[in-house]
Amino acid sequence: MSNFKKSYILIAIFALSGFAMQVNAQKGLNINEVFETYGKKKNAVMVSLTNEVLGDYEFSMFKSINIKNDPSAADFVREKISMDEKGAKKIKQVVSNGIVTSIYLHLPQRHEQNRLILFNEQFKPERQLILIYIESKNDTDDIMKILLKKK
Repeated sequence: MSNFKKSYILIAIFALSGFAMQVNAQKGLNINEVFETYGKKKNAVMVSLTNEVLGDYEFSMFKSINIKNDPSAADFVREKISMDEKGAKKIKQVVSNGIVTSIYLHLPQRHEQNRLILFNEQFKPERQLILIYIESKNDTDDIMKILLKKK
């Protein structure tokens, strides 16, 4: 086998293993069911970006879903987040009128990556929620600074 073919096979193997890591990024997390269930629904917008696109932000994975006018989806998301928060290092919640409207979860590291789950639901001008999952080698405080930084 020529050196070119060997190099090509090695590159293909590395590329596929990187792809497999991204596909398995949320494996074991209950919120993955939210993305699978609602990701292609009419009232939802899902974004999934990997490190190739996110280089400037130093994230290896960014996945979000925005769902409008679906109260059952909000209940489903809260249920899945409550399952994932059992192993979380840090949990912050905002409760408004007895309903959890914002959640911040810092999950244990996986493959030397810090992992965050962020959730927010608003009711005005229309009911909508957003769920975000991030993986990064950055400290979670640095991740939040990047997200909250005004451009």
